[in-house]
Amino acid sequence: MNRALTSSITAHASAPAIVIGLCVHGLALVRALHEGGVRVLALEANRALPGAHTRMAEVHWTADINGTGLIDGLIALRQSLPPEPVPVLYPSNDNMVRVLASHWERLQALYRLSWSDCRETVLRLLDKSALEAHCQRHDLPYPKTWILPDLDALPALSAEGLDFPLIVKPARPLSGFKVRLLDDHQALEQLARERSQALPFLLQHWVPGEDRRILFYAFYLDRGRILASFGGRKLASKPAALGQTIVAESFPHAAMLALAERFFAPLELSGPVSLEAKLDADGQPWIIEPTLGRTDYWLDCCVANGVNLPLIEHQAQSRLPVGQPTQTQGMIWFDTERGPGSYLRLRFGRGETATDPWRPRFAYWNRHDPVPSLFGTLRLIQRSLQRVIHRLSNIVYRK
Repeated sequence: MNRALTSSITAHASAPAIVIGLCVHGLALVRALHEGGVRVLALEANRALPGAHTRMAEVHWTADINGTGLIDGLIALRQSLPPEPVPVLYPSNDNMVRVLASHWERLQALYRLSWSDCRETVLRLLDKSALEAHCQRHDLPYPKTWILPDLDALPALSAEGLDFPLIVKPARPLSGFKVRLLDDHQALEQLARERSQALPFLLQHWVPGEDRRILFYAFYLDRGRILASFGGRKLASKPAALGQTIVAESFPHAAMLALAERFFAPLELSGPVSLEAKLDADGQPWIIEPTLGRTDYWLDCCVANGVNLPLIEHQAQSRLPVGQPTQTQGMIWFDTERGPGSYLRLRFGRGETATDPWRPRFAYWNRHDPVPSLFGTLRLIQRSLQRVIHRLSNIVYRK
């Protein structure tokens, strides 16, 4: 092998990964990459996060990671690194994805981003109101949907005959609340008044069923070609059957895989993507929402069950041979920060799981990186005490 080629491979192989944010999801990104032997740097603004105490990344502090200040923070970080190899970026929430997509021209000479060539498509589908048009165009199963742009439009929208119960989400990501289930017009009007800053809302027909009917598939794509995939399902979320995942397991599902392939095929995307859907009473999956430009919150479920998506992304971006992972089963992922009793409920409540026996994978605990778990436990105790004090003060005040 000639010296130039050897030098090129060595440079690509040592490219650092830059993880933006050290929430539960960001910590999972850090650990997945570190497990693959990648040098990891993390950019964070909140020193109080348990993940900020990880030993598996070099943590760098900045003032803002969720707004346009992120771009300045990344530019400053790049100035502290050698010109080569070029680092690979890993955002951990939709705000970061939106900022990177909107301001990529300032970073394109400094970093690699797996989906930089298709960022216009990513930006478009980050807006939930664009999802219905995509599904209609490609004959994909998507529940009946309405858009509430503002309070003044509510009477006309109600006159059309809204189909309650409805789930309500902000059309823009991370806009104050994730999702609500509403039973009537009065509840919708009240929510619109209380959360007017989060408008426009996406209103959607509710597909009934428990958390176990919510399935997901994650892919790593290269111009539409699937390099890796993982299928799973939720076992619990908060709020139940609506909110963020707190328990997830490996769960391959042929119909869900076919739907995810149909959804993403026309887009010819690159980078990490995923799709969530819910099975109706007949077993038909109905699309809930996609995630683009980043892995999803339940990433560590994928890694624990054999599919290390961040490492595959790093290999692809570093022009290295991409591994061919095989999905396994038997590890169940728990977010004990949002669901502190979730493990005990599943272990002793005899809930249905895809495999038995199974082993737990906790969001914070890692025997090679124990300090985030310690800080996570302390934060949980602090929050529990605050809730107890609040309730006691309410009792005393009422008396």
